[in-house]
Amino acid sequence: MKIMETLLKYKNNLEKDGYTVLYLGLYGSQNYNVDDEQSDIDAKVIVLPKLDDIVFRKTVSFVKEFDEGACDIKDLITYYNVVKKGNFSFLEPFYTQYFLGDTYLRCLFKQIPVNKMSILGGMLEKRKALTHEYPSKIEEFKMFGCDPKQYHHIVRLYDMAFAEQKYGLTKTYPYLKYKDTQAEYMKAIKRGLNGQTLEFLIEDADKKIDEVKDLFKTLDKYEELNLEQSVGFYLKQKIREEMLNEKR
Repeated sequence: MKIMETLLKYKNNLEKDGYTVLYLGLYGSQNYNVDDEQSDIDAKVIVLPKLDDIVFRKTVSFVKEFDEGACDIKDLITYYNVVKKGNFSFLEPFYTQYFLGDTYLRCLFKQIPVNKMSILGGMLEKRKALTHEYPSKIEEFKMFGCDPKQYHHIVRLYDMAFAEQKYGLTKTYPYLKYKDTQAEYMKAIKRGLNGQTLEFLIEDADKKIDEVKDLFKTLDKYEELNLEQSVGFYLKQKIREEMLNEKR
């Protein structure tokens, strides 16, 4: 099944469950051009909170699994409170070519700069997962003694951290798209050791993390971009539309 067809399936399924989907964007390996036959199609989804949710301060935040992948679903208020901190993984869906929904939200949230410290935080999380045998990774540890996919992510995040210096970019983007031999290399290290030892992966992962720490040690404190007024105006407009539709 193609990516856009799958995203539409997710959207229709969520709408059948009673959610109003405002935006749905792909995140993951297809964006980076390193997907293979084992890759899932994952998405982040922004839904409209219901009036009762707002009044009683209830949040919508859960993951729904599908045969093709998973959707990380949050209501608009919850998503904004997360994305305003500049986490690269929550900004990614607004840069992908694969999305459904309101382009206003896409343009609005693309104004938020990436918090570079979230890249380092992601690397540290992946480093822990590299050698920690989670229940879902038993087979990988039997074959390799680690989860090679986590090393692949460390390399990817390392490339993101140094992208401005390497490629002369004017800002840090939430992901890079690999091409040709680079893409093939990233695919190769995603599912196995690629001719290297476990000791090499651990040593190289730690080296890359130390280099990013050194790169970021002089960073200024991240300043959140305040989009509260724009988000609030948009939210009120959408709730009015929803209430009018319910009366018809």
